[in-house]
Amino acid sequence: MSNYSQTSYIDADNDEMQSDDEQTNQSPTEFFNDAISALKAAAPEGSTVRAIGFDRTDNFLRAGYRVVECDADVTIARGGEREFDLARKIDCRKLILAPTHAYAAVATERYRTTDGKFAVMKHGAMPYAAVFDETDVDGNLASVFAETAMLDLAAFDVTFGTIMRGERVDARLTSDVAALVTELTAALKNSEKDRAACVKTLVRVGEKSARIVSDHPELLHASGAAQTAEALRMLYVAEDRPLGMRGETEMVLGAYIIDFYIKNLAAQSIEFPPDNNKRIDRVCEYFNTDIRRACVYATAIYPPIKMRLYEYRRNEFRAEQMRLLAELKNRHAAAWQVFKRLYPDDGYSLKSLVDKTDIGICLALAPDVFNADTMLSFLKQTGRLEKYIV
Repeated sequence: MSNYSQTSYIDADNDEMQSDDEQTNQSPTEFFNDAISALKAAAPEGSTVRAIGFDRTDNFLRAGYRVVECDADVTIARGGEREFDLARKIDCRKLILAPTHAYAAVATERYRTTDGKFAVMKHGAMPYAAVFDETDVDGNLASVFAETAMLDLAAFDVTFGTIMRGERVDARLTSDVAALVTELTAALKNSEKDRAACVKTLVRVGEKSARIVSDHPELLHASGAAQTAEALRMLYVAEDRPLGMRGETEMVLGAYIIDFYIKNLAAQSIEFPPDNNKRIDRVCEYFNTDIRRACVYATAIYPPIKMRLYEYRRNEFRAEQMRLLAELKNRHAAAWQVFKRLYPDDGYSLKSLVDKTDIGICLALAPDVFNADTMLSFLKQTGRLEKYIV
């Protein structure tokens, strides 16, 4: 868990730590239904455009813009977070993001990128516009759905972290995300096997998820499932194994994480403090990482006085947190049934998506490969993850 009273992140340009309150002067992202409309709102005809992730750019030429490969007035990126990351590294006056997935990430200045083999959250320019085009959606609808569904666990983890820090909880956050996931799950269930209807629903609700995350950017990748998925990604890269898209990977891991949270929230005792030296060694061994980087991203161990306070708060709010987890588990179970039906084989391929033998070590080391203020990060501090480290 973070040592900062507010969520902090790294500036994309100068690596300085900035707090949420310092970013309130940026204009909110405007939403459009197609790329040309967004481009016309961003810059007049004749402006230069750099396009990332587009197979063809002749539609920009026909609209009166000049497509270039260097510095441009407008950069427009189509795809997901990888393309968004590339676009943010280009100097331009206006940034437009046209997601085919990763809808929740398109209206905030925060974004996920990599520092060597480690994933990190950074701060960059606020996108001027986001494009929600129903005619251009990634073919893996299950992953697109899962990206929104897994905001549910992120909302729980954000709430848990807020309680542990002794700050005021935004009660509407968990209820708004729960309502969003419930709406999306029900709508897709009613449209089962109607791919065109599912696409429209995913884009419409994806736009709603982007609005929620724009108001609560701390939601972005702030779950134990996101942390574990990053550890799994690093493991599979180290072993040269293929892995599915982020959304579907997090969805599969979500069930394990929720059950793990419920089991450990009921536990009363604190185990021995975690051994960071051993953990760093295992990160290097399993994920084939540089020890200097591993030392940087290993979360510091809390002093006893802080852990006693956090244990007290966990016990004080245990009943409320257990209720939230029980409701979350029910929503995830309902979403899981819809998730499977979005595959042509009704989820049969999910049996081999993640090797269950990898989950224990990835869950145990997750807080030291991707920093987020989650219950999983707190469980590291209690020593309850150490038993899974071989």
